[in-house]
Amino acid sequence: MTYQGAAPAGLAVEARTHSKRGWSSWLGLEVDDDHGPDAGTAEARRARKATDPLTAAGSDAVQVRVLSSGGAAPRDLALSLVDAKTAPSDAAVATSPVGTSTSDGTATMPATAMPATTTSATTTGARSTTMSAASTASTASTASTASTATTATATLASVPQPTIVTRAQWGANESMMPCQPDAVGGFKAGVVHHTVNANNYTAAQAPGLVRGIFAYHTQSNGWCDIGYNFLVDRFGRIYEGRKGGLTGFTQGAQAGGFNGETFGVSVIGTFTSVSLPSAVTSAVSRTIAWQADRSSFDPGSSVVLTSTGGSRYDAGVRVTKPRVMGHRDLSLTSCPGDAAYPQVPSIRSAASSTWRTYQYVVGRSVYVPVTARRLLDTRTGLGTTQRPLPANTSLVLTVPGLPSTATAVTLNVTALDATTPTTLTAYPANMARRFTSNLDVVPGRTITTQVTVGVAPGGKVRLFNARGSVNVIADLEGYFRTGTGAGYAAYTRPSRLVDTRTGVGAPRQQVSATRPLTFTIPGLLSGTRAVTFNVTALNASGPTTLTAYRAGTARPAVPTLSVTDRTPVANLITVPADQSGRVTIWVPRGQVDVVVDALGFYVDGRGLKFVAVAPRRLVDTRVGWGVPGPLAAGRATTFGIAHTTYPVWGAALAAGAVSTANGWVSFYRSGQSQPGTSTLSTVAGRTITNLAATSTTTNGLVNVYNSAGSTQVIADLMGYYTP
Repeated sequence: MTYQGAAPAGLAVEARTHSKRGWSSWLGLEVDDDHGPDAGTAEARRARKATDPLTAAGSDAVQVRVLSSGGAAPRDLALSLVDAKTAPSDAAVATSPVGTSTSDGTATMPATAMPATTTSATTTGARSTTMSAASTASTASTASTASTATTATATLASVPQPTIVTRAQWGANESMMPCQPDAVGGFKAGVVHHTVNANNYTAAQAPGLVRGIFAYHTQSNGWCDIGYNFLVDRFGRIYEGRKGGLTGFTQGAQAGGFNGETFGVSVIGTFTSVSLPSAVTSAVSRTIAWQADRSSFDPGSSVVLTSTGGSRYDAGVRVTKPRVMGHRDLSLTSCPGDAAYPQVPSIRSAASSTWRTYQYVVGRSVYVPVTARRLLDTRTGLGTTQRPLPANTSLVLTVPGLPSTATAVTLNVTALDATTPTTLTAYPANMARRFTSNLDVVPGRTITTQVTVGVAPGGKVRLFNARGSVNVIADLEGYFRTGTGAGYAAYTRPSRLVDTRTGVGAPRQQVSATRPLTFTIPGLLSGTRAVTFNVTALNASGPTTLTAYRAGTARPAVPTLSVTDRTPVANLITVPADQSGRVTIWVPRGQVDVVVDALGFYVDGRGLKFVAVAPRRLVDTRVGWGVPGPLAAGRATTFGIAHTTYPVWGAALAAGAVSTANGWVSFYRSGQSQPGTSTLSTVAGRTITNLAATSTTTNGLVNVYNSAGSTQVIADLMGYYTP
């Protein structure tokens, strides 16, 4: 049953079905206003209120009665009949594996199915209203173009994706989607539901039930798509719910008030008096563990969620909840049923155990600088095949000479000759790729960015190209290993050392081949092994490169930064050094202005240890992840680094920004005023990337400041510094 507006006081809806055995007993249809889109969203504005659906398999008629305290029926009350029909692929789904994964995590079954169909019957208001309708339905028309959900780009994780029956395999008629669900940057928690269908369906009938729920949610309720992100049948088979949930993050319509922060897994059936079978609890926990890994949270932990308004919590109320919970923990509902709800803690525990098994964990590490040397060049075939890296393809880079105790490497990665705008992503070679990126590349420009990334056994790193083809170069600058050695000492506050435009720290003249720049980094201690600083090159007379190295030593054969034109471009640089702190920057051709911001240094027996992590996204203002929206000019915002093994005192962030104006973006420790240094130099309309080495508060808080325009910011955690 569906209706418009608020429900009258004391609303109760009951239904019974007729079959060859006569009429069934009356069954209550739960009215849950929170089972749907979040209030205020575009999807909610077009949606109707609805009861839970009732499965009426084998019935030829249905009766419904509606009761309320004052005798009024809800406005525009309608009975929706859904005939999911059967499909040729239903039998294949019924015999598909349960509890296994294929190489790509999806089942392999025919992608043909019949569309579900719906009809509606409208009632008149009365204290007790009874309706009868034959269980027939006309086939819904098929639109010429299928709807496509707007979702974030592909996201993979380390926890294996379980076998999932895809939308094509269970027979989703994509033309029935009346609108596009919103994309989100990830989820903070998982919610367990039940669909309140009958429990006696066969394996071959389960896909039809999913089609029926899809049709009810889209055609009767007016939602953009099926409300749940995933569904599980009583045999333990997992079904793709909202479109885009296998590769991105799509906001559901399953826990009103909290849809933007949670994903929903619904078990097909009614579990008020019957417990979830073991195959179901296993499937639900594996689904949650996989999704939690994609969003980088431990299912066994707790989280603070903010309500957008619902039956249990008013808008703006912040609540602390387990990361895995039942629907009733967020709404005034009996879902997921009185028998299933006590099983939620065991689902949470199993999901957390699975999640922990697959996490990338390395020890606290010290830094070993090396003289920069080239490891990879796709143009010449050094370290790989001699060809540009194709689209949607990765290569494995083996870093030679690393000790068995190595945990991470610092590379200078250069991308050039791109055929289309693309991104490059670095990650440990023994992990699946997550939704992160290190370089944004466009045709006609050579982009260089420092990358600090964890390594797999054998010193292996994977580099992935998203689109088109691109040549890739990688130079080794140093590595991290467990044991004793040089820790990181960050300056209390970043400072500007050199600006050749104004004569700060150096003569007021551009750097050239005949006028190299040598400067001193102050405050270094005995035992200093390397220094870290941010270099910005601008106002170049033409294409050139910059090479930074310890003054008085042989210049490395590989550059540190590539410059295309007068546009500002920045790179984080770490070079060997001693207590004198003397560094030289040299350019082979042309002239260029140089700005240097001092960040910290590595010193024997002191400083912070580095912990590499599986790269994960902390901030994406485009979808409100970590920070609610773009940064306005002259504004700073704060975000945190959580879910780490050790306390966080500093971080290595793969940072990106795209702005409406030329300016700069700075990352620095929260609680300080903006230090007057920059991490990224923004160019209007262009995505700029760099590695940000920033101090944090002792509880992991970071500020990011934008100087001009409206700026979207991305930050991916590559590792952190700890005492």
